[in-house]
Formats: sequence, structure tokens, C-alpha cells
Amino acid sequence: MPRRIAVLLAILSCLLIADETLTALCLEFEGLDLLDDGDVEIPCLQLLEGSAPDEDPAAPLVLVLVESRLLETPDGEAELLPHLQTFVSDLRAEGWRARLLEAQLYQGPRHQDGRSLLALRRFFQAVWRQDPQFAGALLVGSFPEAFLVRNYNWRKKGRLTLRKGTPEEKSYENVPYLRAVPEPVAQRCELVLADLDGAWEDRYIEQRERLPTLIGIYPDGVPSRGGPCADYQRGSVVFEDFFYVNDGRFDARERLAAGGTLLGLDIEVLDEYENAECNPSDKSQGNPLARPDVGISRIDARHVALRPRADVRGLNGEGLLDADGQPQRVDFGPDAKIPSPLSLWERDPQLELQLLREYFVRNHAFRLGMPAEHFRPAAIARDLGNGFAVARDASDLWQDCDQPAAYQGHTANLLDYVAWLKEPAALRDVRAHTDCYGSIFGKVQAAKLVEAVGGTAWGWSKRGSALVPGLHTSKADFPLYRSLWENSQQARGGALYLHTGCDVVSPASASKRAYNHPGYGHWQGAECLLFYADALVLLGRAKVFYDAPRGFSQVLAGGGTMAEAWQRYFQIESEAASAAKVGGGIGRKRAYFWSLVGDWTLRLRAPTAP
Repeated sequence: MPRRIAVLLAILSCLLIADETLTALCLEFEGLDLLDDGDVEIPCLQLLEGSAPDEDPAAPLVLVLVESRLLETPDGEAELLPHLQTFVSDLRAEGWRARLLEAQLYQGPRHQDGRSLLALRRFFQAVWRQDPQFAGALLVGSFPEAFLVRNYNWRKKGRLTLRKGTPEEKSYENVPYLRAVPEPVAQRCELVLADLDGAWEDRYIEQRERLPTLIGIYPDGVPSRGGPCADYQRGSVVFEDFFYVNDGRFDARERLAAGGTLLGLDIEVLDEYENAECNPSDKSQGNPLARPDVGISRIDARHVALRPRADVRGLNGEGLLDADGQPQRVDFGPDAKIPSPLSLWERDPQLELQLLREYFVRNHAFRLGMPAEHFRPAAIARDLGNGFAVARDASDLWQDCDQPAAYQGHTANLLDYVAWLKEPAALRDVRAHTDCYGSIFGKVQAAKLVEAVGGTAWGWSKRGSALVPGLHTSKADFPLYRSLWENSQQARGGALYLHTGCDVVSPASASKRAYNHPGYGHWQGAECLLFYADALVLLGRAKVFYDAPRGFSQVLAGGGTMAEAWQRYFQIESEAASAAKVGGGIGRKRAYFWSLVGDWTLRLRAPTAP
């Protein structure tokens, strides 16, 4: 080795974090209480597994944080730990410096998820300062998440009704108006944790706050700085435990007659205060927006590791499961209140560990290489554009691939989707209208759907005064994915997913419940795919919007990770010459809506040689 290179490597190795330094940082941040109020944000943080003897000192650093709860089982055995150790070994074999840490964040009664997340972010910032090769972290288990709200001074033109449902109601046709209404844009926003030099601490609000809303009518067009409006509507919305990106600041002043009568409103638009979350480098871009510095994603089965509730009983004492543990009909009295299908499930810690173990076994097999018949692109769509070309472009080896006729176009029904899930693929593109629970496809006959998932439905529907085993006939949600898994009908081998359905990564009730509440994330859609439908990692959107991450295919085709594909979208959007090129002012930060679920370190892997 030339002396100059050896010297450079020696200098670099001094800059990279040592296990002793990482241990010291863990000790420094364990017990962190940001407000000094007794509510400790990080009760536990310790290094479980350090460096390997043959480790490349210049390799990028990845931290794998596992929730303390998952290392404790009723019989005292750490059943998950061997799988985590294999995972760390796999990362090292692929050129990462992987470290395994045990972590626990605040789980008390206070709704302060954002503050707890900021405490973890401070730890990551400290690691980043010590080690410029810090590439990111994987969070295994249940950790708090960032809930993002954004306001924008939106200059629109169209039909509008003000003060609807009141005696002062008034409608306008094709009128220019200014709209400033704070709205949720990401119930799960990994950008906050991944952007290590942004001003996110200043954007956090814990307590419930009432934020003003304003709509102003300007028949002759909205002036660049606002001004007296012809008509207006004021209101408010309430949020708690959120990060607020306020790109819609304004000053509303009441114009009064000599006697004090209200004449109207003078609105001053304060657009110069946009982008407060951005660092100076972000603000210098053509389209200023915050950008992730590291990869962040979660491997969390808690929201979908569910069992049928044992306390649901029918007229004759029958439960949801029969003596063989299979779903059965439950009859209730004619005046009984029948529980909703969503409420029939409760968390199952043992199943959670099982699903995690299965995930890491699948992850390990994927890294070792897949059969040639598995290495192919797949796409399916309903009411949205077909994404097969995007999936095909993710590998140079796929340029001659054709999409099977059964999945061409954008009219797939639920039977098509189930058949598609059964066929092996390395990369899957899903495009369908979606909420936090699942995706909508064309409606099918109930009996045919149950047959397609394996003959037994792991879900119940209301029928008269009974709950009967069955599935939603147009929606792919938890009962369908669970049925595929219970009946061993899902594809095997692991796949990377791009899912453009709105809210696919959003946890249910994130706007009003803490992350440790039993109802938080219940039936979470992306995590159903992760643990019941052969997925290993999924890139998906939170807010209702109709974008797709540009650069995704090119990054994967170049050998990049899923995190790099995610990060590339932010970079491309930031380089836009104007907001009009990236969805307009309301959409120019649309990259914020996208997050990863699963293992962000994964890449497309060519098949193993026969």
C-alpha cells in the first residue's frame, strides 16, 4: 500500500468512532431528560455488540437499535438476539460497520413522542459529529415517531363557499383566493430523525395548540404581499405533539369604520419566513427544503402482531376461534352490540417475536442470493398509472422483461392482487388508492376471495346479529394479509416495494395517541406487507398526493440502497428551478411525505449462479 494512502487511512480511522467512544456516548445519553422534569426520554441505551476483528475501519457505520422489551421474554430467554446478531454479521459482510444497541425511550402517560424522538436525534447527532461515516440507523421494535403538520400561503382560483352552514354562507365561482390552513402532511415523517443538521427542535410543539386558519377572497387576483380582501373566513384547527412547518405565516389586521364597525380584513402575506426547518445549505437550493443526512427506517411488528380477543363471546359462550384455533361464527342476541371487525384484535407479544424472527430469517436468505426465477420486477395498479416501467428500470438485467397480461393496465381487482402477491418478485410496484389500513382494488365475490387466500378467512364481517369469518371484498388490509400468512399462501424469498398509495406508511391515530397506546398504528398497512406478504422494505407516502419518488429506479439500477433511493428524491426536488416544477408551492416539499418501512440498507441483488 502506498505510504500516502496508508497515512490517509490512519487519519480516517482516528476520525471514526471507537467502541469506547460509542459506549461513552450511550452512557452520556442514557437517562437524558430534556426538560429536567422527571420524564426521562431515554431510560436505556447501551452497546450490545461492538466491532468485528476483520472490520474495515473506513466502512460506513450503521446502528441497529433494538427495543429493550424485545430482549425480554417470559422464560428469560432472549429469543430474538441470535437473529439480530446474524443480521449484524450480514451487514458487516456487505461492507458496513454495524453496531447493535439496546434502547428504550419514554413510554409514560404523557403524549410527547416528538420530544422523545428529538432526544434520540441528539444521540444520532453526537454519533455523526464523532464519525462522519455514520450512514444511519435501523430501529427494531416500537419507537416514537414524528407527526408533521404544514401550513402554506396557497394562492388558488376556483369555486369556493365561505361560512358553510351558517346564515352568512356565500359561494363564489372561479374566484382567486388565498388559503392558509395547517394540515397533517405526514403521520410518520422519518425526515425529522434523518436530517441531523436541520432546525427541527424549534419546530416541535408538545401541548395541544389551536392554529389559526384563513381564507381571503381577491376578485382581481391575490397580490404578492396580500392586502385588503373582499371577503374572508377565519377559523382554527387543533393539533398536539407535532412538528410544525409553517410556510403560511400571515398578519391579519381588521379594518374598522370610525364607529368601530368591522369593514373587512387586511392580510399581509409573510412568505419571507418560509423554510424555518432548513439549514443554510438547504435554503441555498433552487427549491429550499430539508434533506436527510442518514438513512432511517423501522422494523416494527407490534402494530400487526395481533390475536383475536378471547373476551369476545357469543350467545352460547363461543369465541372467535374454535377448539382447533380456527375462525368461527359468533352469534349474538338481537339487541346485542356487535363489536366492529377492527376491534376484534389485540396485541400478541409472542406473535410479535415470531414475526420478527421470520423477518430476519427472510432478510438473511435474501442477502445470500435468490433463484433466477425470483429475480424479476412486478407491478400492479388500480385507478392509478401502472408502474411496471419504473420497476423494470431498477435493473439493467430487466430491460427485456415484459409485464404479464394479467397485471397490465390499472384495473386490477382483489383476486388479481392476491394472485400477484403469490408470484415471486424481487421488486414490486403497487399503485392503488390507499389509507393507513390498506389498498382498494376492484370488488370480487367473497367466496372466491376466501378460496384464493387459502380457504380460511382470518377476519370477520357483521351479518345480521352475528360475526361470520370473511374478508373485505375490495380492500387489501390486515385480515387479507393475515389470511395469506396463516394459510401459507404468500410468496417467499423477500421483495423490495415501492408503494404510491396515499397514507400507506401512516400509523392509525398518530395525530391523537402516543406511540405506545394500543390503538396506535393498529392494522398498519405497510407493516402488514412487511410481516405477512414477503416484503423486506417499502418506500411509501403518507399524505394524499400523486407524486412518485424521482430517481428511484436509477439509484437501484446503480447498486444503491433503498435509503439512497429515498434520499435521492429529496436532492432532485431541491434542485428544481422553481416551485412550479415540483408540484407548486403546496407540493414543493412533497418529498417530506415519503418514508421507509423495513430495512433501508437493502439493494437489489442479482440471482445466485446455478
